[in-house]
Amino acid sequence: MDLSGLLFLLAVLLGGASFLCWDADGATATGSDWADSVCTTAPMFCHHPEYLAYAGVTALVIALGAKLGSSLSG
Repeated sequence: MDLSGLLFLLAVLLGGASFLCWDADGATATGSDWADSVCTTAPMFCHHPEYLAYAGVTALVIALGAKLGSSLSG
């Protein structure tokens, strides 16, 4: 797997983690055990899941740039 593939995988994982934290933040009001566990483990990302989304978008842009650069050079 090349660099662009790894960065794309990282972007997908960061997007999934962002969605998980966003969902956990909303589910803590209902008293869900899994949501309390997520928000206890990562309180900053639970209250600000957009930080993970920003990192995912950045990784995706770099992955697309690396893929485009490799296709233009060879």
